[in-house]
Amino acid sequence: MTKANPPLATSPPPPNADPKRSEGSGIPHTNPVRAQSNTASNRLSPPTPDPRSPIPDTSPSQRSRGVVMIITLLAIMLIASLVFYVINVGTSVQGRIVTQHSADAVAIGGASQVARSLNTVAMNNVQTTKIIVAVSLLDSIPMAIDMAITDSTEEELGDTDAVAQAISGQLNAGVIDSWFEAVLRKMMDPNDPESVVSAQRYLRELDDLFRNQPDFVPNMTWYITPSGEMGKMHQAMRSMDAHSQAVMQTLNQTAQSAATRSAQANLGNDDPDNAALLLPATPTIPWQRGTFDDFERPVKKGLLPGKDRDLVVDSTSKGFGQIDNEVTQRGPWDALFGWRTTDRVAGGTTTSSGGNVSGFPGPPVTSSPSTTTTPSREPEEYYVYGPQSVMLGARPSFPYSLIDQKIWELYSIKSNYLWPGTVTRTVLDPNWEIDIAHDNERSSDRNNEYAYGVNTADIRQTAFVIAEMKSRLANDPGYPGRKGITWNDITERSTPFVSYHGGWQDPRDGPPIRIDPRSVKSGPTWRKIQKHIWRISATYETNPLSPNLGGDLSIGLPPKRTGTDANGNPTYAAQEVHWEIDVMLIGVNVGKDVDVNNPWDGFNRNSIDAPAPIDIDHDQLPPNNFNTHRQYLTFLGVARKPSRPNFWPTRFNGNRAYPYNSAIAQAHIFNNHSFDLWTQSWQAQLQPVTEFDDWVDLADTAVTESQYIPSLDPIEVSEMADYLRSVQTLAPVMLNH
Repeated sequence: MTKANPPLATSPPPPNADPKRSEGSGIPHTNPVRAQSNTASNRLSPPTPDPRSPIPDTSPSQRSRGVVMIITLLAIMLIASLVFYVINVGTSVQGRIVTQHSADAVAIGGASQVARSLNTVAMNNVQTTKIIVAVSLLDSIPMAIDMAITDSTEEELGDTDAVAQAISGQLNAGVIDSWFEAVLRKMMDPNDPESVVSAQRYLRELDDLFRNQPDFVPNMTWYITPSGEMGKMHQAMRSMDAHSQAVMQTLNQTAQSAATRSAQANLGNDDPDNAALLLPATPTIPWQRGTFDDFERPVKKGLLPGKDRDLVVDSTSKGFGQIDNEVTQRGPWDALFGWRTTDRVAGGTTTSSGGNVSGFPGPPVTSSPSTTTTPSREPEEYYVYGPQSVMLGARPSFPYSLIDQKIWELYSIKSNYLWPGTVTRTVLDPNWEIDIAHDNERSSDRNNEYAYGVNTADIRQTAFVIAEMKSRLANDPGYPGRKGITWNDITERSTPFVSYHGGWQDPRDGPPIRIDPRSVKSGPTWRKIQKHIWRISATYETNPLSPNLGGDLSIGLPPKRTGTDANGNPTYAAQEVHWEIDVMLIGVNVGKDVDVNNPWDGFNRNSIDAPAPIDIDHDQLPPNNFNTHRQYLTFLGVARKPSRPNFWPTRFNGNRAYPYNSAIAQAHIFNNHSFDLWTQSWQAQLQPVTEFDDWVDLADTAVTESQYIPSLDPIEVSEMADYLRSVQTLAPVMLNH
């Protein structure tokens, strides 16, 4: 039995094969040459696809699309890397900027806090000085007003009421001279804010306030109030003293805290590795606390505390007031307030204690301009006014009332209770008698005495109303329609005015005021022209060298030309002017002396608890020593912020040994008006970093000090100190790039 052979594996007919020839036959019939060609082609070309399988597209366009895709992917990766690089670089640059801004904020924040602290102490010193004046000044006002006004419970006639009642009585009796009558009526005009009636109205309102609330002022001004507590003003002084001490004692902590808060505002709180440091870590300013007596010189003279032979008490505080310099130590009253003069007026401030008026100045003749008669010169004296002079200058004042002089008199007594601490003083309590003759009263003063009936030994003061006029004509009646044409009131000085004289000044024996005969051409004469009214008459000559050329436009007097001088300039003549002064007797003061209370009673100015000013210790910190200024007044701010890439940190970080952005900045504080803790002009300013080696040493010191500063982390401080030390050799290049 013959074994059957397996079927032969055949291939699909070639594309050019004739299907008919191969029909019914298992072996294809091919051309040998074509078969050979096909064999070679099979060796060079891919196998012919199976018609039973999908036929892939192997065209050139399909192969190109694959290559483009690969290139695109590579390009995307390159662009992404570039974007990541740009973002990381931008983040790094931003981090450097933020870090530098933070360092600036640390330096200026800490320095500004120190400057604010010094200004706070200066403010407290100045305000305490003002309160010392205000205690005695305010405490004087109720008593002064009570002396000026008579209330419903009093019998004695006060100063202002005496003037008002005497003028009113005189007007009711009649006044011969029309111009003097107009003067008196103007003084009694209720619509004139400067009249006696207006003064009465204002003062009565205050008198009612203080009388109805008797403890209103004592609760503020007395050291021990009627209720036994400390007065509000004394409490305020002690509070400011305690505040100043606390400010200076905690200056290092507040400066460091302000610096770190300033850094956090820039660095943010999102990263716990953010850190900032102010150097020195514990800023200090050499300062000292004086004694209460150190306020005396600023109060009275407006100068910084120190020894002064003109004062009652000399300061014993070391370093206070060693320099009174118009450039470096001017003090607040000069530098800030401008309370100064370069030519001190002779005589100073006058007080009213019953002294006589020395007399009238010369006639009201306008002098030549000072530029033509007085050559320019350097100031004779550099004088500064203290709060005492300035605040007393702002006390209540009325033209026809003694209220301002009474306040000054009472203030002086109360102030002397403090420096040096005198026994109780008295003051004259007014009780005016304005009846000139018994049973012939000008108004009721509620008693049966009269001026000419009082024992002269009991008369303490005599008062007059005085008014001046000038005229072209002798015996000018002063008709209103002729004012400015033939006559006028004297306007070169205050007129009318009330003149007070100590003791009894009897107008029947002569004028109560004096005129220098050398200042007039004729006179003066003194005569009685009406009941209770007398007149001084004189003539004087105008000045032909004055700007008015010997004329006086206020009375319609034109210049009188006389010719021409050798240089061809016109010349003018002096002309006669009539000068009349009317004097009306008001009455006499028969009051008694009363005690002046002491608002400082119980206060011990030598007590350690007494308020005292704080100032720089000028032995340790003089005004013009740069080295000490750098040691105490210059600060360095250090800040760091982590530098972390946002993308691919393992590649972009570069395995840096110090993964932080770090920056430094320097600031200093200064006072370019007066180098003291009285003048509130301390400022802070950034400046280039200098003396880097010194800052490195301070950073090393800060490592230990940071253990006691709550706002600092000792580890962070140590790391920043190590960084500063590591770049110390490169500092000259890094700081001057």
